[in-house]
Amino acid sequence: MSYVSLENSEPFLKCFEVIAEDKSCIVSDSVLYFGGKTGKGFITVAGIPSGIEVLAVNVSMLTDDLTFSFLPSQSASSYILSFDEIGTPGKENELSLTYPGLPGERFHSSVTITDADYGKLVTYPKERVIRSLIVRVQKSSLDGLIQDFDGGTIRSILQSTSTTSSLSWPITFKYRLLINDFMSEILQHPFRELFTIRNISVLVEYLLQQFFVMDKLVKEGDYLSAQDMFNLTKVEQHLCANYRTEFPGIEKLSRISAMSPTSLKTKFKKYYGETLFSYYQKNKLEHARKLLDNKVPVKVVATEIGYSNPSHFTLAFKKEYGFSPWHYLNPH
Repeated sequence: MSYVSLENSEPFLKCFEVIAEDKSCIVSDSVLYFGGKTGKGFITVAGIPSGIEVLAVNVSMLTDDLTFSFLPSQSASSYILSFDEIGTPGKENELSLTYPGLPGERFHSSVTITDADYGKLVTYPKERVIRSLIVRVQKSSLDGLIQDFDGGTIRSILQSTSTTSSLSWPITFKYRLLINDFMSEILQHPFRELFTIRNISVLVEYLLQQFFVMDKLVKEGDYLSAQDMFNLTKVEQHLCANYRTEFPGIEKLSRISAMSPTSLKTKFKKYYGETLFSYYQKNKLEHARKLLDNKVPVKVVATEIGYSNPSHFTLAFKKEYGFSPWHYLNPH
């Protein structure tokens, strides 16, 4: 196992020294490249204004686990946000679905916010596909983004949720698409800092929205059990992986979740904020939008995401975004 220990005052770039020496990697322009013998992919860092630092991990087929230990510090004055997508090689749509309290491994795809005062241990498992963003942000910066709450709200909520002062929930398709976009463009983007600011801002905004939803569920006694989260995530994964086909239907999804149709619909809406069909449809149309961003013709996009009739795709796209895919492709 490769083990990287980091004080809160130390920059993320220090990680490169340990990893490069241990795994014989190549470091160039704030990017660490794995050569193939010990893994594939890259790790890169980016520092942006307002006290935010980013560590991006995009690797696969590591020969050993890779662990980052962010040491506890009572003067840390920062939060650690992590967005982790962990899949199986050759089955990138099949995410790891193991959670604390359930049988299986300790690695899982998740989003987490942690008070750095308490430290944090992040382990990336060998022989998996890893796309992860770790964001260290000053508490004053993050609290300042929340206009409707007093300073320190995030910290007090975290301290009330667990002994590790951390809150975690499963990843959703919005995070997944944002992480994939970031990893595909960060190395060659001509304006890395601006690109990082834009993408991390969106991720942090979405994290904060979900953070307060999770806190509300906890206070109301509606926070889902580990088993419920496991079952709902299986359904979410199935909806996202099969966006090219017709909506699976409640009976099939009920069997996947081992829940009754009523219980599944209620818990999914409460946890993900969307009905099952709405979630499926939004993910489907986001894939369409990405294809349109790459100038793929509308009819081809419709076929690619599973519509046999382009007009049906046009109606669905306009209902979701307020304009047709033709207008999105040619706005002027």
